[in-house]
Amino acid sequence: MKCVKVPRRLMGKVRVKRAPGYEVLYEGDFALIPVSEVSEGLEVVECNPPLRRETPRLNEIVPGISSFYIVGDIMVISPKRELTQKEIEKIMVTYNRVKAIYLRRKVTGELRVNELVHLAGEKRTTTTFNEGGLKYFVDLAKVYVNPSLATERLKIVDSIPQGSRVLDAFTGYGALALQLARKLGYVVAGDLNLDGLMMASKSAKLNSSKLVLDLVHFDAHNLPFRDKAFDLAIGDNPTMIDEFVNELCRVSRSVILYKLGRIQEGWEKVNDYSKDLVIMKRVLRCDE
Repeated sequence: MKCVKVPRRLMGKVRVKRAPGYEVLYEGDFALIPVSEVSEGLEVVECNPPLRRETPRLNEIVPGISSFYIVGDIMVISPKRELTQKEIEKIMVTYNRVKAIYLRRKVTGELRVNELVHLAGEKRTTTTFNEGGLKYFVDLAKVYVNPSLATERLKIVDSIPQGSRVLDAFTGYGALALQLARKLGYVVAGDLNLDGLMMASKSAKLNSSKLVLDLVHFDAHNLPFRDKAFDLAIGDNPTMIDEFVNELCRVSRSVILYKLGRIQEGWEKVNDYSKDLVIMKRVLRCDE
């Protein structure tokens, strides 16, 4: 069979006619995508992909689950009603790679941490997972994780030119910072959440020694940097970003802002958050 070979971080940008019924293969930093037609301009290799195991949609297995995500081997669910133990066990059997299931109640506090309730499986909230060709270590009880923004993070990385001085001001566990460090060679990243910074440091060590980043513990209301120290600051704190715009602009020439709300003029929709709210972003030139 023929596969298109592309870097993992570019998977979301490649347009190919996938061969139905087969899984994508991974070799290091590359993905091998089974194709039914060969596209010009792409690297094509021989491959032997496994057959895709069709898993029913979660709300088909257990009606009433509004959303869920899987990080590593941990599933976090948001049901609209209380689930029975039999329903929870059915999820564990169907998603046999999942080792623990947690109920997410809400995101709380200044550190934006999920309030989790253990439902089934192992009583642990730490796991490792891969995103964009890099490996991450996280503790879901101590840091906010949003797998649905993986493609958005890679888009940001691709948009930043080499040589840029970048600050990731709300880095969390380093989801974006590690990708930036791989491309740019060096990045500054910080957060109020010290646990998240420890996770980012551990994740950097899990990958390559070439990932060079300075991790700084700070309150972004008062950033410990001189004026215009950076070409770009990234403000991924959608629920509170208005509090930090002036300080981000003080230390940077431009800022990428993320905000939660109803879509506004001048903002680009990134992701749905609820029935009425979205995550949106805009680029702000700080000298304007």
